[in-house]
Amino acid sequence: MNESKAMPFIRIVFLRVFSVFFVLCVVHLSLAADVESRILTTYIPQDTLETVVRTEGWTEFPLAVKGGVRKGDTVRIWAGGSIDRGNGDQPGQNVGGPQGLTIEGSAPTLALSQQPGHTYALLFKAEEAGLHRCLPAGKPLEIKLAKDQEKLFLGFNDEKGRYGDNHIGKGRRHELDPLWVRVEVVRTVVD
Repeated sequence: MNESKAMPFIRIVFLRVFSVFFVLCVVHLSLAADVESRILTTYIPQDTLETVVRTEGWTEFPLAVKGGVRKGDTVRIWAGGSIDRGNGDQPGQNVGGPQGLTIEGSAPTLALSQQPGHTYALLFKAEEAGLHRCLPAGKPLEIKLAKDQEKLFLGFNDEKGRYGDNHIGKGRRHELDPLWVRVEVVRTVVD
């Protein structure tokens, strides 16, 4: 009879010890989480953006992180404002955001990319990650870097030979709603 009374007691002790061990394991695993660390936040200067929309080609944007960027870092790009791409009788007639336009039918011959979604868009590319267009204001574009010391380039995808009449902003003097771009470099660390 003593053995039969001892068995429920051993089970209860075992279940309590097991439940305490299980709770400690869950707490330990929850403490080892990924932590995002923003290591760079910068705005691209207005004169650089003006140069980008008026240049047929790519412009390098240096990611000035101490020690350089690493494989696995994420570049987040926020953009907004307006780009006046000219091609009209008056300034401000052909204005769009950095995300570009979707053109149905035959698209014009563009300088940087012939993809229909990249028409009149501000484009970003990394050496390994490929080509990306800006997203609408309020949504960040995220580019995962595939190698150490990777470079970031930006360009405006306009028609070939039509870059000279582009400006950031809208209105006669282009002071209204100018283009802006914020770049963040985020590094994820496992704690």
